[in-house]
Amino acid sequence: MGTRLGARVLDVVFWFVGYWVFALPLTMWIDLRGPEESGLPRMLLILWVIASLTLYFPFSIGKFGMTLGKRICGIRITRRETGEPVGFWRAFGRELFWLVSIVIPVLSFLNPLWCCWDKPFQQCLHDKVADTMAVER
Repeated sequence: MGTRLGARVLDVVFWFVGYWVFALPLTMWIDLRGPEESGLPRMLLILWVIASLTLYFPFSIGKFGMTLGKRICGIRITRRETGEPVGFWRAFGRELFWLVSIVIPVLSFLNPLWCCWDKPFQQCLHDKVADTMAVER
């Protein structure tokens, strides 16, 4: 459980750093143009948030079974029943549930804590939704 938390924290840090590498020039462009003329840079910034989240989390998990944080912590995500790779769309649904759960107060606490009492697979709610589980690499 601690390994999963550590992996998620590392992943958020890695994503955030990668996000700001490209977002910083866009935010500077928005500041230079002013609020009235910043439609295009704002739209590009929103598209970059969506693209960076999609590329880092679902693509990495769907393609490789892990993100950089999970690789460092020695875990990967597999399908619960078969142990096979998750695939992009299942990984996308898993991460989408995670993002939605952050906004809903009860789910924001229950989702990551669910693995503390879930037996035998120790799945969080986002794992249950996507029928995935974290295993040692």
